[in-house]
Amino acid sequence: MIYKYVLLAIFISTSFYSNYLKAESIWVKYGNQIFRGVGDAKAIGLSESGVAAATGPLSIIWNPARLNSVDERSFIFAHQERFAGSVTFDIFGIDLQQRSESNWSLVLIREAVQGIPKTTDALLFGTGSLDDPEERVLSSNVTFFNQSQWAGVIGFATSRGEWNLGGNTKVLIHQLGEFSGWGIGFDVGGWKRLSTNNVIGISIRDITTSWVIWDSGTVERISPELRLGDAHSFNFDVFPLKVTTMGTIVLSMEGKKKNDDFFIGSFGSHYRLGLELNYNNKLNIRCGRNPISGFSTGLGFIFNFGEIDYAFVPSPLGTILGSSHYVSLNLKLEAIDSFFGILKK
Repeated sequence: MIYKYVLLAIFISTSFYSNYLKAESIWVKYGNQIFRGVGDAKAIGLSESGVAAATGPLSIIWNPARLNSVDERSFIFAHQERFAGSVTFDIFGIDLQQRSESNWSLVLIREAVQGIPKTTDALLFGTGSLDDPEERVLSSNVTFFNQSQWAGVIGFATSRGEWNLGGNTKVLIHQLGEFSGWGIGFDVGGWKRLSTNNVIGISIRDITTSWVIWDSGTVERISPELRLGDAHSFNFDVFPLKVTTMGTIVLSMEGKKKNDDFFIGSFGSHYRLGLELNYNNKLNIRCGRNPISGFSTGLGFIFNFGEIDYAFVPSPLGTILGSSHYVSLNLKLEAIDSFFGILKK
């Protein structure tokens, strides 16, 4: 099934955008940002290092194949306040009906930035640029605009021998002031258990390259990204503690970036690390390492009906953008069904 999915994704990408090949096409390094750093508080507290350890419906964002990692279905709502509240995110995720040959999930994402200053029409000499050292901004002429992004992701996972494989389709609608754009992209992934306590994972984001088509005629293209990860857990017989370590190496085909940890030829690369301490299956303490903010931390509280998680991420290194806070609620669908009886068995 995974092979058919990849072939279908390539066919859609080439045929769907054939009418836009003559438009202005540019490669961007920070495209599709709505899919970067998005997720529940659990994943963010671990610095998005869970390519081999992600669980739940939101796992299709990092590695679609991880939908096959647990049997319980769940519903997730997550809210993010990034950079001292300047950017807000709302994320909904739900596990769809499980089938014998595959599992499916659906994720909806909304991102918004309010009150962005527009200074291009507020310059004293009307040059349209602040490159002129004599140019000044007239505060009385400054106007403001908003940005919003809506995205949907649907993904699946299936098993083939010792490997679990999966894929997703991503759709984006982007509103930036008076301009609007939309796009589509595809991810694939896989994971395999090497031992009882060790798992390896791999995912390729934007495998066919992703596109964002603007009403101005510009087409933004996003390069693929390869992620390789490993997760290992340790259990203690004399103490109700489970320790899980995880690491992910990210190889970006879009070239070198300032916050990359190392380079492989002309490609930039960085690594992400995560550590989770689970006490008596009641409390999770998390921390992670990433190249953007340096570190992340988080807490998770486990109940019979699901989990409540929180994560904190400091301001990006070398900036004064402000810290970010993340909260998420993960509800077991069986717990919801016990109250409303709405699920099909």
